[in-house]
Amino acid sequence: MHKHNSTFTIKKRRAAARVQQWLVAAGFSLIGFAGITSLAQAQTKVVGYIPSYKNMPAVIDRTDLSKLTHLNLSFLNPNASGAFTSGGNPVCMEGASASDISYVVNKAHQAGVKVLVSVAGGVIPACSGNWQTLLQPANRATIVNNLLQFVNTFNLDGLDIDIEGQVLTNIDNAGNYTPFIQALRNGLPAGKLLTSATASYVGGMVPTSSLPYFDFVNIMTYDAIGPGWGPAGAEHSPYSMAVSDINIWKARGLTKQKMVLGVPFYGYGFNGYAAAYDFNSIVSQFGAGAAQADVIGTRCAGCSYITYNGIPTIRAKTQLALQEGSGVMIWELSQDVAGANSLLAAIHSQIGSGNSSSSTSTLCPVWVSGQYYAAGSKVSYQGGYYIAEYANPGYIPTVSTYFWEPIPASACGATSASSSSALAYTRLLQAEAYTAMSGVQLEPTTDTGGGQNVGWIDANDWMAHANINFPSSGTYKVEYRVASVSGSRLSLDLNAGAMQLGQVTIPATGGWQNWTTVSHTVTINAGTYSLGIFAPQGGWNLNWIRLTKL
Repeated sequence: MHKHNSTFTIKKRRAAARVQQWLVAAGFSLIGFAGITSLAQAQTKVVGYIPSYKNMPAVIDRTDLSKLTHLNLSFLNPNASGAFTSGGNPVCMEGASASDISYVVNKAHQAGVKVLVSVAGGVIPACSGNWQTLLQPANRATIVNNLLQFVNTFNLDGLDIDIEGQVLTNIDNAGNYTPFIQALRNGLPAGKLLTSATASYVGGMVPTSSLPYFDFVNIMTYDAIGPGWGPAGAEHSPYSMAVSDINIWKARGLTKQKMVLGVPFYGYGFNGYAAAYDFNSIVSQFGAGAAQADVIGTRCAGCSYITYNGIPTIRAKTQLALQEGSGVMIWELSQDVAGANSLLAAIHSQIGSGNSSSSTSTLCPVWVSGQYYAAGSKVSYQGGYYIAEYANPGYIPTVSTYFWEPIPASACGATSASSSSALAYTRLLQAEAYTAMSGVQLEPTTDTGGGQNVGWIDANDWMAHANINFPSSGTYKVEYRVASVSGSRLSLDLNAGAMQLGQVTIPATGGWQNWTTVSHTVTINAGTYSLGIFAPQGGWNLNWIRLTKL
């Protein structure tokens, strides 16, 4: 973005300090217009992996199976001859015995949960045979038949193929991946599942030719950074990565019904923190407040921090998965925390809230914020909220973005302004949805809901939101979601300063992402205006403005 020369150098210096406190949360929680239908509800997947080396019976005993649809037991590998069992036990499935597998399968089936065995894994263990050799045409039938027998022996519901990275690339380059998948598909009995886990980088993606043979595909949307890879100071699984990966797979032809979004129940630590943390350990060590964040410490190159997904991000990703795909995949279940801060419970709750809204409301006409929306146009009413679409070329241009505002149930079904006269006017304006500005920039925000805020605000900078309708004359409360290291002031006006509405003091919040809400009351005549925010002093951030008729 082009900046005014007079402020650009100053803002670059401020950016260097501020980047230490950012979280990359590029994107709003995407909310679909229509609720989830009963058919979609039946198809919604919650897939949880359990590593074999984590004592699978103990993990399943403490997991609420009512919140899952599928379990993937990981990872199964063959020996050099292509056999998967010896004496009835797996030959290469660390820590797992035949009795462990049977215990998990029986308990899951009693709860109505399907169980698959996940094959290979991101790191092939020393006990495994060479997958590249074993999948060559001369050996392929042996591997396929032995896998089918394993499914039959343990009464499994299917196979999850998790061949990754360079091993996947080599097998695919030799022309042996898709024929292997096709042979499995042809050999599995009717009703048995064939799924896959895949990354979204070049060389780590299952080939598009294999997609028709899978019932669904788990997109591994995490590990953007780790102990020995990725851009220093980044998050390992931001919301923006989920959006990007979904778009990659949509472009590759993966359908909504087959797309399952993977989420992590773990994080990575840097520069003084441990290399890896499960979510349970994060909450245990850093308190319940950590469950509501994505970072411990300061996230920047060379800084000490832990990057993970807390409850708000997991909920937002779940809603994204419901809109763009058919469910959520979890790596992995043993890493969750029990009780109110459970990530599995957050996923279940988010799916439930979507499902309940579909049973009680549908797209409907509504008169809100001084504008009428016909049924099915821009607004759906869900559980006491309307969801309205807006767009700004400067605000995540590749993503449809939605915002929420509360309205009473009586607003749903309104056909005109008069028929919903009891509806109190309230309107939420995302600061980054401005229609014009001078001198400001956008940045990711850690505030509730994620997305972006307006930052780099210096004295005399401004932003404007055009065509803001005030349906009646009177007193309005104007609230501002702000953050400031040292405190500052802002000014509100209409029509490029033609009508001054007053100034508000912004308190010192101690950080660029430490948010608070300030407000004042103003008197406005009915009409449509350009609403302007002006900076008589700089040094503050703005996330949103809310207008409420008193």
